[in-house]
Amino acid sequence: MVGDSLRSDILPALELGAYTVHIPYPSTWQLEAAAAPAPGTLRFTQLEQFSQLPALLDQLEARDN
Repeated sequence: MVGDSLRSDILPALELGAYTVHIPYPSTWQLEAAAAPAPGTLRFTQLEQFSQLPALLDQLEARDN
């Protein structure tokens, strides 16, 4: 799951066991605010911008093969 909302996108998918990528938006609606998972949490990555996603996917694919 790739998303900009920790509460709606990332945390539910992470709880189900999915790989998650949080790409924060500069402003977040107050109802979407949530604490990020602890550093080093398995299956969770935070990126600064969407353009970094292809390289991350390549890394994950190489690691899993």
